Amino acid sequence: MKLRRLRLESFKRFRQPLVIEGFTEGINLFAAPNEAGKSTIAEAIRAAFFERHRSSSVEHLRPWGEPSSTPTVELQFELDGKQHRLTKAFLGRKRCDLSIDGASLDGAAAEDYLAERLGFKFPGKGASAPEHMGIPGLLWIRQGTSHELADPVSHAANHLQNSLGESLGDLAASGGDALLQAVETARHELVTPAAGTPRGAYQAALDRKKELGNDITGLSADILAYQDSVDRLATLRRDHLRDERERPWEAIRAQHTEARAHLQSAEGLEARQATERDSLGQWTAQVSALQSQLDAFDREAAAVVTRAQALQKAASDAAAAQADVTAKDRRHHEAAQAHARARALSERVSAVAARAEKNQAAADLEAALQSAGLTLASAREERARLGRLQAEAAGFAVAADDLAQLKTLSASLRDVTVRLEAVATSIEFDLLDGHEVSMAAEPLSGQARRTVVSRTEIAIAGVGRITVVPGGPDLDALADTRTTLAAQISALLARLGVASLADAEERDRRSAQCLQQARESQKLLAALAPEGVEALEAALAVRSKRLTELRAVLGALPPSAADDATLPDTAQALGAEAQARQVLESALASLNDTRVALASAQAAQTSAAQELAAAQATVNDPQRIAQVPVVRQQLAAAQAQVIAAQQRVDAIGAELKSVNLALLRQDVERLDRSAAQLEDAHQKRRDQINRLEVELETNGARGLEEARADAQRELEQVSRRVDELARRAAALSHLLSLLRDKRAALARRLRAPLQRHLDRYLQILFPGAQIEVADDLSPGAMTRIGPLGAERGSFEDLSLGAREQMGIIARLAYADLLQEAGRPTLLMLDDALVHTDEDRLGQMKRVLYDAASRHQMLIFTCHPAAWRDLGVPVRSLGGG
Repeated sequence: MKLRRLRLESFKRFRQPLVIEGFTEGINLFAAPNEAGKSTIAEAIRAAFFERHRSSSVEHLRPWGEPSSTPTVELQFELDGKQHRLTKAFLGRKRCDLSIDGASLDGAAAEDYLAERLGFKFPGKGASAPEHMGIPGLLWIRQGTSHELADPVSHAANHLQNSLGESLGDLAASGGDALLQAVETARHELVTPAAGTPRGAYQAALDRKKELGNDITGLSADILAYQDSVDRLATLRRDHLRDERERPWEAIRAQHTEARAHLQSAEGLEARQATERDSLGQWTAQVSALQSQLDAFDREAAAVVTRAQALQKAASDAAAAQADVTAKDRRHHEAAQAHARARALSERVSAVAARAEKNQAAADLEAALQSAGLTLASAREERARLGRLQAEAAGFAVAADDLAQLKTLSASLRDVTVRLEAVATSIEFDLLDGHEVSMAAEPLSGQARRTVVSRTEIAIAGVGRITVVPGGPDLDALADTRTTLAAQISALLARLGVASLADAEERDRRSAQCLQQARESQKLLAALAPEGVEALEAALAVRSKRLTELRAVLGALPPSAADDATLPDTAQALGAEAQARQVLESALASLNDTRVALASAQAAQTSAAQELAAAQATVNDPQRIAQVPVVRQQLAAAQAQVIAAQQRVDAIGAELKSVNLALLRQDVERLDRSAAQLEDAHQKRRDQINRLEVELETNGARGLEEARADAQRELEQVSRRVDELARRAAALSHLLSLLRDKRAALARRLRAPLQRHLDRYLQILFPGAQIEVADDLSPGAMTRIGPLGAERGSFEDLSLGAREQMGIIARLAYADLLQEAGRPTLLMLDDALVHTDEDRLGQMKRVLYDAASRHQMLIFTCHPAAWRDLGVPVRSLGGG
């Protein structure tokens, strides 16, 4: 399998498309700093093959803060001599398309084809786990897992065994096991079966031999310790001389001085930012004040126009009222003369009849006055109600912008709460009757469901506590957003003086209701007093005056005369007088109404003229005229200062973000400690050298080698005695060893293909070493030459660095085995060999370079300098 092209989009940290082309046949070395996306690229390749495109368990593939994105991976590779193109999109617009030399597969069919060909499987549900990844899971090494081999091998065991083409069960069916058992039984007749312990004189000779052996071992250990001390002293002297020559702490001291200078410069930025923020606040306040002053000037100019229009209308109304008064006065004068003639005639007709009629007229007038009084009282009451409703509407009123903002914030809070509920941890309870638990101090029983967005404790009586720590994408950001929105809503509700959005809407509704009632009250008041309450009051006053006049007339009526008989009858006289009186009353009432209207119009005209004069005086004030352009210039200048101050604040803030004060302080502390530690280590090394020199002089005088030679001669004598007694046991042991070697040879033959590949790489890293292949095809015991001769141990007994190296060697051997069996191979190393020393790393580069002639490799590292001699160019991922 040869990878040719890779494209990612909306995949974890790669929000924008990333394209990598030009993959070579052998090693492809990618270098980038931490967090640059190396492991993300490796994870994208694994996701393209191991994850179902319809899986909902891959939310971690989305970039942070983009819940609606669609992570997409596109791969072009060569497999079985054919060109393949795989495109897989997750979560949003899910799809899987596979093109094979023009032929197409999609969906699960494409995924199953690749799983069968590459040697892995998919889980029944959920995300893919290591046990499903088969051969690619073995060859594609995740960051920090190169030393782990047992589990990846077990997950790929079936595929590897199929590639061997032989049944490993044949080993257990070998007939040599029966013979081996018979030899073991014969040997146990001479020694104990369990521990192989001899008896009698054989035991005594062995005890003495053991005692002498222990003495020799102790002396040898002392000699070895002496030699080790010599070697350690040489190493310490070399390191001491190197530090004396290089003095590394001086370079770090120089770095410390430079870091401290950077820190002092950055701390000065904070003071500058505070000063600039104060200046920004001052200029902002000045802009607000100047803008308010210009708004006041505009309102004053608009008032002149409005008041001029009002004066013109008032003058027109006054002229019309004056003409109406003149006409009504003339009509009133004519009616008064006619009424005087009719009244004189009626007085002469019959004083009694006239007095009775006058009394009736007075009664009628009193009734009219009572009716007019009721109407006036109703009008006054309706006017008071109108004022009360208008005041209530103003009191309940909520600004439309505030209400709209409150609705918007509430809707946003609901949306964030729904999203938080969707990604937060949900806990469902179904408790038995009589049992109860408490969650965050809230008792729960029966069936219940709760959503958890922060650390929460569940207390179970008589059992203990369970702490739930929720996770999930964007959970903390959504919780912070919900808290921020809730705080904004609370502040707005407090400013409006309401408890909730419903209360604010209720106040707005009541304000609208009061306004509607006020409009209805206005209509009723217009019906009761079309010309105003003042006109009703004037009409009532006129009628009251008429009643007074009528009563005076009654008192002044003359007595009956002798010639009353010659006068017209009473009905005619009274009818004429009544008709004249009615005309006079109508004319008087009309005249009074007109005079009231004229007075009102003249007063309105005078008031309008005074207001216009005041407004014009304000606008025409020379000081104001001169002040307007000055204020405008000041406003423009202040606005420019605000922009400049804001830019300075932003620039300093950006600079502060880039310098990272906390990190600079840590650098100063770290470098100071590092220099002190290096100097202290140098001094301690000098003390160790002095102490070792004294110890070596002391041990050299003890004659350790002479004592060991004496013990060795005695041991040889005892050993000859032991040999005589142990000849049969030794012969049987030798025979048992031969049988076991034969069995091991049979096992090696069955696993020879994998053994051959392992030995190839092992000789490059550990010349002369041998490693066994266990029945499960994993590396078993390894034998190599150490300081004291041959050493033997299991894979797990090796150091972390050695296991890391052996883990990579084993994977290369598996890849060779798979390639010989016609199976596709691709090797991927994500920051591997980080625990390998410089010498071993050089050997591993030889191993990798050799394997690259047969396999394509992707190597990701954050230490490009360590791989410069690998023989391939280093490709940088840059910042993406």
